[in-house]
Amino acid sequence: MARLALAYLIRRPVQILAVFGVAIGLLALLVVLAVMNGLIEEDRASVRGPLSDLLLIPGAGEEEASWERYQAVLQEVPEVAAAAPHLVVYALLVTESSRWQLQSTAHGDSNAVQLVGIDPELEAAVTPQEGGWDHALQEAIKLPVADPAQPFDYEGENDRSPGGAIISDRLRLGAAERPRGAALKVVALPNQLPAADSDEPLVPVNGSFRIAGTYAGSDYEMSLDRIYVPRTGWFKGLHGTLVGSNAADFSEILIRVDEGVALEHARQAVRSALLDAGLPDPRPENGGALETWEERQAVFLSAIENERRVTTLVMFFIVVVAAFGIFATLSALVREKVRDLGVLAALGFSPLRRGGLLLFVGSLGSGVGAVLGYFGAYSLVQNHVAVERFLKEEFGFEIFASDIYVIDGIPVHWDPAMAVKLTLAAFLTGVLFTLGPAIRAASLSPVEALRYE
Repeated sequence: MARLALAYLIRRPVQILAVFGVAIGLLALLVVLAVMNGLIEEDRASVRGPLSDLLLIPGAGEEEASWERYQAVLQEVPEVAAAAPHLVVYALLVTESSRWQLQSTAHGDSNAVQLVGIDPELEAAVTPQEGGWDHALQEAIKLPVADPAQPFDYEGENDRSPGGAIISDRLRLGAAERPRGAALKVVALPNQLPAADSDEPLVPVNGSFRIAGTYAGSDYEMSLDRIYVPRTGWFKGLHGTLVGSNAADFSEILIRVDEGVALEHARQAVRSALLDAGLPDPRPENGGALETWEERQAVFLSAIENERRVTTLVMFFIVVVAAFGIFATLSALVREKVRDLGVLAALGFSPLRRGGLLLFVGSLGSGVGAVLGYFGAYSLVQNHVAVERFLKEEFGFEIFASDIYVIDGIPVHWDPAMAVKLTLAAFLTGVLFTLGPAIRAASLSPVEALRYE
């Protein structure tokens, strides 16, 4: 039966075209998904940006959170490779020096910004990935810092000078370019707000920093309003300038998990260590949080994952259309081979074996098409650089032009598990469309088949 099925498949050119239809459909699906997966990986790296594996926001306790105490606890957790504090203050940035502009949020030169106080050495250790602290400083365009180890130093600084600030290359500070050493005036709410039933006036806290350099942020949203400043220091640090010495000296902690450790296991280890040390449980009910960077960016990541699912579903219809070709050719094969099927029935082929013959032909064609599509897509993805170069040199066609897109070349990411699943799905789809002709071949009457003209 196998030889007969192979003869039916090979000796009919239209059947070969149906096989190639499945192969081309699956190839297109897998190549498009590989490119989309590459773009998604780029997006994931971009949206992660300066975030580390875990992010800890301390729960509310009787005392203000102290970084030294938390640092001592985290250093004893084997699953933690590094940790760094962030002191986050939301403020109003005014680029001009006029005092009255600090009191007007409606002024055109006022911008809401996020001041993030960091310790540069710890920040570099906790975010070694692309888009992390060191990478952001090295990729800066406007005002690269001279020494990434001392990024907040600037020319003319002395012990009584304001602290340095690292702003984003994307942050607009008015019409005029702001040179290194230019003043940044900020105003923020006080650490303790007056009671609602109190007549005590709300007095904002004014502070000043000076531009020490810029950074290239990978996350566009963060880059628009995030300014890095020293975390501590009476004249230079965010804690002494705007927050006050009686307030907590950090808002959140970035934690890098040791390589090979599962994030959920590390999260449980950190929580247990905090509780054993008598620190507040960072539960949402307690005003805290202990989450992964993916949970922090869950909305964006779920959106791009949904786009991948929709694209996979739409592109899979190409395979379904190709499977219709197998159905059509096998239906024509049954009509052409009616007498052959009648002879087989007369020789003792049961209806089940006649149907199995057609099912085998369709399965063989679908399987060959799926295998060709898989390996064809894999070959294109592995040699995508050569393909891209060929298209550009021979036809002047550039898929992702560097002057339009923010990526360099075609980003691809081959997911073997997903590719195998889709290849299997394409094969089963072809088999499903084979069932109709197979059932028809099985139901033919031998007498009517032999009389067929």
